[in-house]
Amino acid sequence: MSRVLLHELAQPDAERMLAETRTAVLVAGSVEQHGPHLPLGTDYLAALGIGERVAELLGAPLAVLSPVGVAPYHGAWRGSLSLRPETLISLFVDVAAGLAAAGAERLLAVNWHEGNTATLRLAAQEAQLRHERLQVAIAETHVAARDLSNGELPLTHAGALETAAVLAVDETLVDLSRATNATPDEVGDEGHELFRRRDVFPVLRDFRDVAPTGWYGSPADVTRERAEELMARVAEHVAARAVEAWETLERRRRT
Repeated sequence: MSRVLLHELAQPDAERMLAETRTAVLVAGSVEQHGPHLPLGTDYLAALGIGERVAELLGAPLAVLSPVGVAPYHGAWRGSLSLRPETLISLFVDVAAGLAAAGAERLLAVNWHEGNTATLRLAAQEAQLRHERLQVAIAETHVAARDLSNGELPLTHAGALETAAVLAVDETLVDLSRATNATPDEVGDEGHELFRRRDVFPVLRDFRDVAPTGWYGSPADVTRERAEELMARVAEHVAARAVEAWETLERRRRT
């Protein structure tokens, strides 16, 4: 993989990439409990692993907003961290300002953590209001990964899908021998369905209302080879869909 992380690039190389592509990738993370078998930074690692692949496909630099995201409902498990939404919005807006000043007109926020979604939408809106030429796209990579698995890897918490995301980055961070206290799938699915309603829904206060043990799913239902293949497909999908969205908007604005 070619060098794409903005903090690892020499300044002339970063300036050239931004000038040539007018594009930058941003990664939003989360540091929250994922059971005893996956790292606290699962969502960050997933977004970063996919984001690096996307940045390489786009020929664009990648900037990390923060490994920590908006996840207050995991606070019952010590070691979990959370930003206030206004903090993540400020980070996004400030980083976007620097990238826009360097010539970026397209920003792609790569996210894996469901709890960041609402805040990223507000942050993107604020950045676009401040920079007239800026167009932000948001990639919900956990959703893309679920869909591209053809139903084989459901969107649980710390189950097979998220295990795959970590395996594709660093298999040494996964210890399936410790995955012994899963909440039953039917309990986790029912809880998640309640908070994921689209019409009338309660606001999640404590993740124990979804899964009393903090996680559910079947983490053993994926291999490293399958994980790497899936994450590569997710990156290709995200890059293609982002370009499609930007080009569609440009075409519509010209007519």
